[in-house]
Amino acid sequence: MEISAKHIIIADDHAVVRIGLRLILDETCDLAISDEAANGQQLLDKLTANKYDLIILDLSMPGKDSLDVLKEIKTKWPCIPVVIFSMNSDDAHAFRMIRNGASAYIHKNSIPEQIVNILRTVASGKKYISPHQAEMMAEMISLPEKSTHVAHELLTDREFQIFHMLASSLKKSEIANKLALSKNTISNHRENILKKMKLSMNSELTRYAIQHGIIQ
Repeated sequence: MEISAKHIIIADDHAVVRIGLRLILDETCDLAISDEAANGQQLLDKLTANKYDLIILDLSMPGKDSLDVLKEIKTKWPCIPVVIFSMNSDDAHAFRMIRNGASAYIHKNSIPEQIVNILRTVASGKKYISPHQAEMMAEMISLPEKSTHVAHELLTDREFQIFHMLASSLKKSEIANKLALSKNTISNHRENILKKMKLSMNSELTRYAIQHGIIQ
């Protein structure tokens, strides 16, 4: 009996990544890349017009922030599983994306067999959390509400987005445009971020982010 392949859409701004994943999944009979998007807004537009069984979402793309894209997907299409595909292996990104509804968080350096196995797990209706991610999440959940062992865990999801962008040397105007917020709002968030993290300038945010593997 012929197996019906799961229809997957991948959103990644790098064509080589989209092509590479397509080639990997072409070797399977149960998974297939049926559509592509180069940014978050394009993905949302395609989700409005078409039906898919699974979404692969790049963590870092131009335009609409991937965390906001994920939140919108889980609001409008809660039954479609989302797998985050990222070059960032830090715990902070993985925890926040999984907490906001992602079914798995895969590093782009993963071997093809592992990627296929994770996608099959998610396509079957389950979540995939690596042993390391499970340990990290258990530690965070078990901590008292106001007792975190690293400063960035004190940040809200929005503050973490802005912290990551500031640490990556984006200007306030660029962040405001990307998040559809005013420059004043970004400035207020920046002040709160610096206060919570007990830092005083953007260069310290960058140094902190590098030290904790949040940016490379």
